[in-house]
Amino acid sequence: MQDLQCKNCGGCPLRGLESNEYRNQKKDYLKSVISSLKTDNIVFDEPVFINDGLRRRAELDFSYEKKSLKIGFYEKKTHNIIDISDCLMLEQSLNAVIAKLRVFLEEFCLIPIQTKIKKKIKEEYIKKGTIRLLKADNGIDIILILSQTPNVNHRMLSADFVNQNDDVIRIAWEVNKTVSEVVVEKMSPKLYISDVEVDVPLGAFLQASKDAENKMIEKVMEYMGDTTGNIADLFCGLGTFTYPLSKNKANNVLSIDSSEVSLSGLKKALAKNQIHNVKVINQNLFKYPLEEDELKSLKAIVIDPPRAGAHSQCLSIASLPDNKKPQKIVFVSCNPQTFVNDAKTLIEANYTLEKITLVDQFVYSKHLELIALFTLTA
Repeated sequence: MQDLQCKNCGGCPLRGLESNEYRNQKKDYLKSVISSLKTDNIVFDEPVFINDGLRRRAELDFSYEKKSLKIGFYEKKTHNIIDISDCLMLEQSLNAVIAKLRVFLEEFCLIPIQTKIKKKIKEEYIKKGTIRLLKADNGIDIILILSQTPNVNHRMLSADFVNQNDDVIRIAWEVNKTVSEVVVEKMSPKLYISDVEVDVPLGAFLQASKDAENKMIEKVMEYMGDTTGNIADLFCGLGTFTYPLSKNKANNVLSIDSSEVSLSGLKKALAKNQIHNVKVINQNLFKYPLEEDELKSLKAIVIDPPRAGAHSQCLSIASLPDNKKPQKIVFVSCNPQTFVNDAKTLIEANYTLEKITLVDQFVYSKHLELIALFTLTA
């Protein structure tokens, strides 16, 4: 059954490759993309390959048709859901909750939603949606993405589901792309990032696995080296790199992002853990990148942008005279193509691309990430 699921599922399309072939394909692809930079002496550090069974977050789709519930990922190039009992990518605690969700959703989808149209009562049912799962360090967080508004009976069933399952600590739903609403919360989902206790707000971005998160932090800090002083963490999100940077009290960290959700979690964690050498700013760096007045005092920058890259910010850095540029940039990218465009801007501005580390946390997918070190040429 597992082999059939994996063969048809579009969740990790490269799973059929032998391990060494798969890893070599990833390494060759990265080197091919980077080759367009036409720079010499780039050091490719040992790649970070994350193992199967460590994904702590996932999006599964569900549908209920003809008295049959499907939960899983879409089949390759179709809208057909491959029904799964478990997934090789996921942590076992997430696999265990899929069976519980199956029982819950079979009842959830049979609860009628009554709407009055003129003088007639119309009954509708929730027949499909998306399930966002997160294995926090203290339990499982669930968000249902729906197109219809659940009623009080859905709420009561959801409360029973959470209260009857010790491993589930919160359930919420999001309807028609509105703000997610907490339905039941036994306790706030928590993560420990660099030993800092962080409450996870609904919808905050997180690395796909804890192992990847730890190894990425380790590599960023390795590339940061002994650089201290004023350091910016741009596109900081919930603060994955802010927390380790702040541990050195010689650093003053400027953490910037445009996600109010993520920044609310970051601010709460900083206050709870009494971290005082971090300044948090809500700013859209695509539209309003840091300019000379903010950049000239920085010793180093960590940049971790979305897939679109950080072109506006790189152009702003490049426009500075060399004596006002940050000495070091550690660039975390989830898109090698946009990274190359940003890297060209920095290289033309007298930065040297010294090192790159491939990070593969989306196992057997075509997706890869990287961490790169740029230093200002003397």
